[in-house]
Amino acid sequence: MKTSRTATTHRHIPVITTFLVALLSLFFAQARAIGQQTKPNTAVRAEVVKPASRPLLRKVTLPGSIRAEELVDLYSKASGFVGSINVDIGSRVKKGDVLVQIDVPEMQDELRQAKSLVQAKEAKVSALQAKAGHAEQEILTASADVQQYEAKYTLSQMNLKRKQELREGNAIPEQVLDQAQSDHAVAGAQAEMARINVAAARAQKQAVEADVEVARADAGVVRADVAKLQTLMAYAQIKAPFDGLITMRNIDHGAFVRSAAEGATMPLLRIAMNDRVRIVMEIAEGDAPYVRAGTAVTVTIAALGGDPISATIARTAGALNPSTRTMRAEADLDNADNRLTAGMYAIVAVNLESKQQTMMIPSKAIRTVGEDTVVFVIDGGVATAKPITMGYDDGIWVEVLSGLDGSEAIITATNGAVTIGMAVAAVQAGL
Repeated sequence: MKTSRTATTHRHIPVITTFLVALLSLFFAQARAIGQQTKPNTAVRAEVVKPASRPLLRKVTLPGSIRAEELVDLYSKASGFVGSINVDIGSRVKKGDVLVQIDVPEMQDELRQAKSLVQAKEAKVSALQAKAGHAEQEILTASADVQQYEAKYTLSQMNLKRKQELREGNAIPEQVLDQAQSDHAVAGAQAEMARINVAAARAQKQAVEADVEVARADAGVVRADVAKLQTLMAYAQIKAPFDGLITMRNIDHGAFVRSAAEGATMPLLRIAMNDRVRIVMEIAEGDAPYVRAGTAVTVTIAALGGDPISATIARTAGALNPSTRTMRAEADLDNADNRLTAGMYAIVAVNLESKQQTMMIPSKAIRTVGEDTVVFVIDGGVATAKPITMGYDDGIWVEVLSGLDGSEAIITATNGAVTIGMAVAAVQAGL
């Protein structure tokens, strides 16, 4: 029985030894973990750059379209039939060329009648002017008669006085005195009649002159009618308002056309001045303050496949379109060779802003802390946030308007999360 207990004790020794070894291994592992936790944290590695002084050219690329320098729809101001058409689409014309002739027979008849009436009115004016001249002559004749009869009256008065003196001395008979008195009375009546004739002649002249003015006014009215008809007849000739190209024709020979004043809505022809063309573009609200007459642009015409064309903004609307919140801008291009066609599509690069040197940092360095825009910089081996004011951002570089002096080491990338106050080891970024 003693031998049996000893054997059992010997069998339990390997089990106890294994347990002790496992317990010691666990202890030492925990000790190593605790030791590692008590070591200081290793600094985060961060790529850094310094702010760079670089030129800034801010551009925006926009779609544009080519339009003619001038584009006019031509209508008829006289209703009638198309008598002749001297042009077709593609025809080049000069200012003043007759493009279309509208036949208006009834208007031609009215014009002939009005001209005949003008002649009749002018003949009446001439006749009345002649009558006025005759009345003036009658005034002169009557005035001469007045002078003659007044002289005769004066003479008869002197003769009567002498005869009265002679009769008082009984030097002459009574009959002689009576004759002198009769002659004096007749002379006075004749002088008075001559004066009445002068007044009548003057009244006649005034009446004739009034008739002349009325006749002149009537003739003026008829001449105005003639001028109006001639103007309307001139409108029956549709002329080119400027040198250009016919781009649309909507009429044929013999067709009846209605005057635009009577409600015609379709133009007969369309003419474009295309020796110069306009590039029309729409500028977004945020870019509009930077675009004005003289702003440089580069125009690329995809259909021509040629080199970009340098130009400048010629004019802007100066206000935003309320429906699109964009501002219309136009640039002029010479088109003497007629390579550019109205309606072509263009790509326009607009130089919004240009600076010789400005402070720039990589866009990837920008962070947001709360409501502030900041960059992380290394100061004394730890990360610090500096608020900045941003300018233009093209997605690669950002313009810094304020907040940096140019000496900072700006963090652009790290191998771990960075917080303010964390230890950071700088590594120069490869830009």
